Amino acid sequence: MEYNNLYASDCSVYPGEYVPLIRDEDLKKELYHAPTGSTPPPVNLTEFKDSMMVEVAIPGAKREDFVVHANKNEVSVCLLNKNPVSSKNYALHEFNYGCFERHITLPENVDAEFIHAEYASGMLRLYIPKTKEPLKNKDTRIVVY
Repeated sequence: MEYNNLYASDCSVYPGEYVPLIRDEDLKKELYHAPTGSTPPPVNLTEFKDSMMVEVAIPGAKREDFVVHANKNEVSVCLLNKNPVSSKNYALHEFNYGCFERHITLPENVDAEFIHAEYASGMLRLYIPKTKEPLKNKDTRIVVY
């Protein structure tokens, strides 16, 4: 499947640039055919009084290659990196994420509709507000800034 054909007709506007969204069905196909056996990236989960922060260490990716979904109290982080670094002659090479999907279960009192995501310096950070009562949030796609 050609990389340019993975994009949906609807698009997202990242700050200062136009980036087409990857269609969900094409993402699932790519993840299904991705090589297995790689270790998923490490995750830190920090809880504050009114919010939570999820940090996922993913060096070498681009923010437009992330697909982040939230549904009720579960966040799914997918990476569709079609150009992982492999051309250098490394003496030791331990991180090189191609495609992966990671599911993170959160407490039931989070508001997935207002998640803010940003990627900088190899770290994906999700900021998730809490609520007083469990919410029945629908499936929400989150743009990574």
